Formats: sequence, structure tokens, C-alpha cells
Amino acid sequence: MIPDDDLPECCGSGCTNCVLDRTTRFRKPSTARPSVLDGGYKRFQCTNISQCSYNTFLFRFRYLFASSETVPPDIELSIPPGSHLMLRAPKGWRETSRPLNAIFATWRNKTAASMNELESRVHNGGVRQTVAKYDQSERDLYISRSYTPVLVDEDACEFDVLIKMEVSGEMSEYLQTVQVDDVLEWKGTYTGFVWERNARKSLICFAQGVGLAPIYSILTAILNDEEDETRLNLIYCCRDIDGILLRDKLTKMSAFWNFDSTIYLSRETCTCGGKTTRNCSCLSSKVKYGEKILNHRLEKIDIENLLHKYGQHNSLQVLICGTESFSKLIENCLTLLNVRDLYKF
Repeated sequence: MIPDDDLPECCGSGCTNCVLDRTTRFRKPSTARPSVLDGGYKRFQCTNISQCSYNTFLFRFRYLFASSETVPPDIELSIPPGSHLMLRAPKGWRETSRPLNAIFATWRNKTAASMNELESRVHNGGVRQTVAKYDQSERDLYISRSYTPVLVDEDACEFDVLIKMEVSGEMSEYLQTVQVDDVLEWKGTYTGFVWERNARKSLICFAQGVGLAPIYSILTAILNDEEDETRLNLIYCCRDIDGILLRDKLTKMSAFWNFDSTIYLSRETCTCGGKTTRNCSCLSSKVKYGEKILNHRLEKIDIENLLHKYGQHNSLQVLICGTESFSKLIENCLTLLNVRDLYKF
């Protein structure tokens, strides 16, 4: 039998019967209360759904206790920062009566218009590529995907998860039929990242879009630890100002002495003509106190200038969560500057 610590971490591809199905490397103290997630899939009730951006929604789930509406004092919901859970849904859900949740109607209408525009471009000589996101040969009874909780209430056994709706995504289409009070099945936890208090003097986090989820949970955990004095710097890249996720929460985090953040917008409109010179003033009326938002894309020069400020790289760790091209840009800069301590989600 292979020792537990020698097994690789979950690949996160959403296998229904994963051979790496096991608990996280975050080990609870022997005196800790058992987690409701210990074991296989568990039933969680959806208690709220809200829209955070054009295509991203925040779902809240609460563990469904069998015999009582109150949480027993001898149990908790343990989800380590940066880890993800697996959500599964029956493959035959389309055969049941599941009406569309009204909150997704606007998103679907705008998406349909965008898809019509895309199809027109493809018809006129463009190229449209599709990427398989999971094993097409899977023939069991469920579809499954991994999602990272951004907020966890251990005592109330609740968690919030950001979910980006994908066009023609099977799980996305299922989630659009989820109503408040519906019960879904979650399993976990899975992670490969372990943070030790004050292990580094500085932690730089590069996040893109919904890739903020694991980064945010880690930053929150560090800031909530009064004995952790690690200096934190979040570099967050979004499409436009309306696409900034958890914006109010990020603004509140700026009140901490050891937290700094910069938000880059790649496709925000500009009427002053300063975007091409990286000196746009169009956002002055939209930026809140404590925010640093730049109306241009994150580029190599920005990454290099930031890293040069940290000097001794042996006291620095970097976290990255975004698309492959986004991650590659940052990795190339880190390699040139001989920064080796990095982790990709």
C-alpha cells in the first residue's frame, strides 16, 4: 500500500471516481472537531445565489443535517484555504423537470447575442476552436467539476463559492436550474498548497478573473491570523471594472497594514485617449478610496518592476491562478529574475 503522503494531489479534472480520492494534506489537530466533509459526497442546501459580474455568480451552501436545523456543537465544516471541493450532478438531469432560475435569464440573453456575433465571424472566415474539458468517454451516472470556496463559516457549516458560467458547459447549464433550497452533493477537500505562518516575508499573488477564488481564501486566512506578519501583494487582472469580483471585500482588506493590491483592466473603455500611453484618467470617478485600478493590461514591464522592489528573492513566494497564457507570462518573468518559489493553482 502506498503511504498517504506519497500520493499525488487531485488533478482537479473532475473525475467522478478519482483514484486520488482522499482528504487534504492539511491535517487537523487531534483535538479538532470532525468535519462534515469527512467521507464521500455530502448533501448541501443552496441558501443564496447572487450575481457578481457579467458571467460569474456567488452560490452559498449549507450542510444539510438529517434531523435538526441547528448545527451540532461537536462538528464543523473544515475547508483549508486554497483547497477545492468537487460538485457532482446526475447526467440525466435534463430528463427531469428543472426550470431555469430567473437570475440567469439576463446572462443567457446576452450570451446568446454574443454567440450569434461569434458564429457570424466564424462564417466569414474566422476560426473557432473548442477544447475538451473532461473525458468524453466517461459513461457513469454523474458529471463533476471542482470549485474553490472563497468564504467558509466553519461553525455554521456554510461556504460561498464563485462559479463562472461557461457557454454550453454541461455543469453550467445544470447550475442555471438550481433554485434556493435545492440540495446538491459536494465532496472534498483537495489541495496541494500548504501555507506556514511567517514562512516568507512576502507573498505576491497573481490572479485573473475567477482565479481570484483560491488566492482570496489564502489572503483572508493570513490577514485573520494576528500572528502572521507576512506582507501581501495582490495583482488582480480583470476584463473591465464591472468584472472585478469581491470588490468591496478587497477594498476592506486594504485597511490592513500588510496588504497591498493593484487591479489591471484589459478591456475597460477609454474616452480620454490615455489608455495607449498607460495614463488613462477615465476611472477617476469610479475608483473607491484605497483602490489602485489601472486601465491597461498587465505586461512584462509591470511584473518586472514589481519584483525588483523585493530584492532578496529567498524571502518571497509567488502564487498564480489564471489562464495558461496568463500564467506563462508571469512564469517567464519569474524565470528571468531567478524567482523559483512559486505555486500555480
